[in-house]
Amino acid sequence: MRTLLRNTTTGLYFQGPDKWTSDPAEALDFKMIDRAINFVETWSLKDIELAFAFRGAHQATAVPLEKIALGYSEG
Repeated sequence: MRTLLRNTTTGLYFQGPDKWTSDPAEALDFKMIDRAINFVETWSLKDIELAFAFRGAHQATAVPLEKIALGYSEG
């Protein structure tokens, strides 16, 4: 499974600095959810959601970041 970032306004996937693609197979794989979330927070990206794709798939399943806890809970 690949962990991607998708712009909710354009529908494009993050490929690299100032590069976006419509093909999830060409998007940057953050490999881990935490890495993707940290990237969004570090660069203060807006209108972004996590997307998950399987190798060879031409579609990805997206999850709005609001649905994901952006921190760790103690417990």
